[in-house]
Amino acid sequence: SKVWKLTTAAAIPYYTGKYANSKRGFGFVTIGANVDEFHAAANETKKNVDEILLIQTESMHKSLEKNKNEIDKFVVQMLNELTITTAIMIILVIIIALWMSNYISKKIESLLLGTKMFAENKLDYRIEVHSNDEIGQLEKSFNDMAIKIEELIKEQKSLNETLETRVQKEIKKQREQEQLLIQQSKLAAMGEMIGNIAHQWRQPLNALGLVMQNIEFTYKMGELDDAYLEKAIKKTNNLTSNMSKTIDDFRNFFKPNKTKDYFNLNETLEKTISLVDSTFENYNIEIIKEFNKEEIEIYGFASEFSQSVLNILTNAKDAIIENNKKERKITVRTYTCDKKSIIEIEDNAGGIKENIIEKIFEPYFTTKEEGRGTGIGLYMTKTIIENSMNGKIFVKNIKNGANFTIEI
Repeated sequence: SKVWKLTTAAAIPYYTGKYANSKRGFGFVTIGANVDEFHAAANETKKNVDEILLIQTESMHKSLEKNKNEIDKFVVQMLNELTITTAIMIILVIIIALWMSNYISKKIESLLLGTKMFAENKLDYRIEVHSNDEIGQLEKSFNDMAIKIEELIKEQKSLNETLETRVQKEIKKQREQEQLLIQQSKLAAMGEMIGNIAHQWRQPLNALGLVMQNIEFTYKMGELDDAYLEKAIKKTNNLTSNMSKTIDDFRNFFKPNKTKDYFNLNETLEKTISLVDSTFENYNIEIIKEFNKEEIEIYGFASEFSQSVLNILTNAKDAIIENNKKERKITVRTYTCDKKSIIEIEDNAGGIKENIIEKIFEPYFTTKEEGRGTGIGLYMTKTIIENSMNGKIFVKNIKNGANFTIEI
């Protein structure tokens, strides 16, 4: 076994120094063969043990190196396999992602196309459904919604057409009723208009009478010659022409307008006032005209507008006469404000009672005695101004009377 064994040895206690007097002493001294021979066995054994350890260490190192190489090879192989697997998985994920992206993009484009078609009013467009997944369910829901919307729009369109027809009929019916009321209002005022004609004709008839008397007197005096007769005939023609014009003015007043048109506000008011100025003069009522210097054009039915103004003037005249005012004045004023044409008609009849001022535009409301008023005059005035002229009319009491303001 190459390990030497000791045959003789003796251990002798050794006392020295401070251990000289101790029981134990410093230690022991082995007595045997000489030192080299004594340690030869131990040294040889150590040498042999070192060799054995070296051999085992080298063997272990070789085993470790071999195992390390095998482990490294295994790790490299595993890394290669993992790399290949990962690369394949990444490629598959990219392919699947691209496919899913393309699939979803096409579906979204299909939905966007559907909404675009709807926006362009192509309500019969439908999306083709090729799957039963969430996208397919969404496409199906879109188609269902499209069908319902198309049905609702068709139903709404049908209702609108029906409603439009009904509205047109109602508007036409209302317009016909308004025209009928306007004509009724004119007919109700016809008696007064005849009186106005009589007043308008009174002066020219008197003048005609004087002309005839002068012709007769001149003839009796033997002074009737061609020059005098020509002068008399010319004057007579002028008087009859004015009387004919009066008839034409009243005829135009009663003739309804067919279409709306632009007309001169001041001229129309002048013509309207001329229809009644003789009657008003007969009652000592002065009509003061404060017209805008520049011409004002408004759009509507001229005869209906004249009717509405005439109704206000007639009511003012009746109020002045009823209240027996000494100073009798009616002011008709025109001007523009904020791109609107304004007409004001003021009287000094004492004003309207506060408890009825809000009712005067209601149909068939009147404060006049039975048989003297129909109660549709001011109602028709409001209807004409607001419906036919797209304007507004207001009334308020002022210091000595009432003020009617028309905005067009």
